[in-house]
Amino acid sequence: MSDIVLTERAGSVLPEGQRPKHRPHFVKWFIHALPFLILGAGAIVGMAWTTLTGRPKEFYWALYTPVAALVCILEGWRIKANDGDHTGVFFKQLAQWLTVGAAMYILMLSPVRGLMNDDAVGLTLLTFIAMSVFIAGIDLRAWRLLVMGAFLAGTVEAISFAEAYAIAVMTGILVVLSLLGFAFWAFRRSGAER
Repeated sequence: MSDIVLTERAGSVLPEGQRPKHRPHFVKWFIHALPFLILGAGAIVGMAWTTLTGRPKEFYWALYTPVAALVCILEGWRIKANDGDHTGVFFKQLAQWLTVGAAMYILMLSPVRGLMNDDAVGLTLLTFIAMSVFIAGIDLRAWRLLVMGAFLAGTVEAISFAEAYAIAVMTGILVVLSLLGFAFWAFRRSGAER
């Protein structure tokens, strides 16, 4: 028997028993998207935690901010892989994120903190991070960072809308559920009378 096997690709010859290594497209996509999924989920968890406990967790945001910075640095390295400008990307992003961290720290310590309620502080911290991710996307010409920054900013808007109109939304849901329940009851009753 021949010890050479033709693979799916035309002209590709491999010794018998060896198959070409390739990952399914979903696995590749998932590996590249995982840092951004962590950033998005982390923002939602942080805001939910702030909303449920009624206090912004400074420790949480102090951990989340370096994670966002690391994602921006890694994405910059991935984009600049051909240029070899890893040092420039690192120091530029480091300076940007240290500035953001300093602004967040000043907000938490200043008398301004006393003028804001806890939900507003959490939204402000997430807004700082969203703007920084978006600016990193502009600087690095990274569309993924631009999308993530826009998503984080949208999360801020959605959460502030939900908090502002929570009673109206809950009342609307209760009315719709009541109408559906009444319609179901009427439908069952008319079916039982036949």
